[in-house]
Amino acid sequence: MRRKLTNKERQQILDKTSGRCAYCGCEGKMQIDHIVPIRTGGLDVLENMFPACRSCNHRKSSSSLESFRKQIEDFLNVLYRDSVTYRNALRFGHIEPKPQDIVFYFEKLEKHSLQN
Repeated sequence: MRRKLTNKERQQILDKTSGRCAYCGCEGKMQIDHIVPIRTGGLDVLENMFPACRSCNHRKSSSSLESFRKQIEDFLNVLYRDSVTYRNALRFGHIEPKPQDIVFYFEKLEKHSLQN
């Protein structure tokens, strides 16, 4: 069972990414996500928590970081497979897919802090 965070603890978690989602980097109202889900052996400690927007938190759910990364990297394939509108937009040149390796916002922050 998850423990209730104090306001101070919640702020410490938000401060890890300056209040942005640790995954996509968006700003706004954040939920708290367990990096390694409790269901899969993660601990209910601040070191295992990141701020996450509702969309990322729900998409990640109880996935590992690498499984979540793979889900995002596969979005273009899923759109192509499941959406006639997407396929038509491609054919008519309205959109251009740009496959790329997914780097989470917190990873960009870590890389930037290592360079400074």
